[in-house]
Amino acid sequence: MTQEFSAARIAKDKNYDGQFFFGVKTTGIFCRPSCPSPVAKEENVRYFATLFSAIEAGFRPCYRCRPDVEVCCYNGNVDGQFLVKGALEKIESGYLHDHSIEELAEEMGISARHLRKLFTDNLGASPVTIARYHKALFAKKCLLFSSQSITDIAYASGFGSIRQFNEVFKSTFGKTPTQVRQEEEGRKKAAPGASAHNTSLLLPYKKPFDFDQLLTFLRLRAITGVEVVTHESYTRSFRLKQTRGHFTVTDKPTQSALALTICCDDIRCFMEVTHRVRRMFDLDTDFTRINASLKIQKALIPGMKEGHVPRLPVAFEPFEFVIRAILGQQITVKAATTYAGRIAKKAGVITPDDSPEGIDFFFPTADELNDLDLSGIGLTQTRQTTLKTATHAVLNKQVALTANQPFETFHKEFSALKGIGDWTVHYVAMRGLGMKDAFPATDLGVIKALTQGEKRPSTQEIITLAEPWRPYRSYATLALWHIGESYAPVHTIQNTFL
Repeated sequence: MTQEFSAARIAKDKNYDGQFFFGVKTTGIFCRPSCPSPVAKEENVRYFATLFSAIEAGFRPCYRCRPDVEVCCYNGNVDGQFLVKGALEKIESGYLHDHSIEELAEEMGISARHLRKLFTDNLGASPVTIARYHKALFAKKCLLFSSQSITDIAYASGFGSIRQFNEVFKSTFGKTPTQVRQEEEGRKKAAPGASAHNTSLLLPYKKPFDFDQLLTFLRLRAITGVEVVTHESYTRSFRLKQTRGHFTVTDKPTQSALALTICCDDIRCFMEVTHRVRRMFDLDTDFTRINASLKIQKALIPGMKEGHVPRLPVAFEPFEFVIRAILGQQITVKAATTYAGRIAKKAGVITPDDSPEGIDFFFPTADELNDLDLSGIGLTQTRQTTLKTATHAVLNKQVALTANQPFETFHKEFSALKGIGDWTVHYVAMRGLGMKDAFPATDLGVIKALTQGEKRPSTQEIITLAEPWRPYRSYATLALWHIGESYAPVHTIQNTFL
């Protein structure tokens, strides 16, 4: 592996960015493989699987290639450990801001000691150390890509005081937050056409990035009163813990980034909102292998754009999507969207007066929906019962709404609920949880895209045809939907739902 990494480093191969990092002993700096700096001698180089292990070893991120900003914080080099990946997800969204390691371990179903060992074995650092780095990394991105004050950034990143923020930041990056902000403003002033200020946090992405395609997909599914999707932006209300607010996402193609504007009553939610929006717009997926694998599949080529599959729009709130998916059983996207809007309106959790036009409600939480009378909005008694059953399962933790679990586990637990069939399980796994290999084989959009002539393929024929698409069948599904240009998955009627 070292020989492969060495060759990639010398060739400055961008395809390896995020797959590994390397530190130069003579400078104490670590970089990503494609760093434009002069090639260091091999005897002076040390390789790392993650940026955390590089920082833990005492190396500081390169200010030229910015491996801590331009590359996803973790990259799959965790030997398939669902527990580590699940814990990382929680850390990245700010879980340890107000929870202990013991509580995090309990969430993962293991002891704190076991969790620490898994982190050290897989990532080269303890959970607490990585959480500290994550806060510093998030703060640095805010310094570089927003005009928030340094004080606001400190608290938005989860630090308890300005003093603590300055100490951790300087020990990690070798510079104070003020120095980083001043250098970035100087760089922007020196760059023709660049702005030294922006009111939004920029979320960089790798091109190609088809924002219009994502907006088209989301616009057809926007819940009235909760979401507003125009031809240029996505806006929605949200609640996280005790925080209430809304956010808007727009595209900045010249900067290869999405602009995320968050309005809320507690800036400490910024880290979690940012993390969820990155997942929502599929910003951190490495498409190199996915595109290479699927572009040779004849049935999928028409649904790809210049050899690139559509990005996977993962729901901002998993529970909300569970409800949406159940509403979508056996009916059209438009009808399901209408029912979701009626539920939000009936729950009546109203947004603040200063919310944007069209953002009138917060979607009900599992607790609120559990207590809500669903009669009078047009749902059958059977559908109401299924919604309540799923809500109870989420509240009682019979079903875990996280991507960091084997699909087989989620399928077994979710499909065990009365009224939940295979299409719903795969659809929630795909768009609600962001699992990469879900495949709703009975979806009408999938069937239409694979139909040649007048004879529709059977479900078993579709499943067999999709085998070579593993482990990226969720992206294959998106490509099939794109072929029909309707972006409208519809489930065929099956007795399991009746």
